[in-house]
Amino acid sequence: MPSPASPSCTVRVGLISDQSIVRAGVRSLLGPYADRVTLVEIGPNSDLGEAHVVLYDVLGLHRGGDRDLEKAVKAHPGRVLAISRELQPGLAARALEMGAVASVSLGIDDAELVEAVEAFAAGHLADGSQADLDNQADRRRQLGRGVNLSLREREVLSLIVRGLSNGEVADDLFLSINTVKTVIRSVYRKIGATTRAQAVAWGVEHGFPTGGSATDKR
Repeated sequence: MPSPASPSCTVRVGLISDQSIVRAGVRSLLGPYADRVTLVEIGPNSDLGEAHVVLYDVLGLHRGGDRDLEKAVKAHPGRVLAISRELQPGLAARALEMGAVASVSLGIDDAELVEAVEAFAAGHLADGSQADLDNQADRRRQLGRGVNLSLREREVLSLIVRGLSNGEVADDLFLSINTVKTVIRSVYRKIGATTRAQAVAWGVEHGFPTGGSATDKR
């Protein structure tokens, strides 16, 4: 993994996106700042190279691109920045859950993007600064941790979002049906839901996957 970029170093930015319009857009935004950032496009299954920062388009998760993100996080721990989609906030939350450190909106302007990349490369999102604290708060919100769900509550909500019935949740987690109902009532209270549909919608918005294996990560 490359060392963090120094203030005088041009930041090398890797980009992972299968959307040509996103690749062209990022290239256009960063182009005028060639003295500060250098874009290195990254295709599927290709080497991440020596990028200081990796931009990951979260739409890849919707298209089954978990592997690309896992590879990026493994090669560049603490250096993956998710490109979020306003209409699909759950994808950004999933990217954060998988190891992306922060997210930037797809609608960000050029100056904001360059500043975010430089701050990220310099480690300012993990140095106790206000930017760091703001980022941590945003991560907790997107991942649903701001409401203090317990591990058991997260497990139950995850299975509900995946479409399991109360009985199936009980079987999967080796709990009694009454215990499952008690946990569900606690989840509803914490997230402000009154119906199962509201709980599912909240879960999807906050990054709980709708498919995959039955049980959440322990």
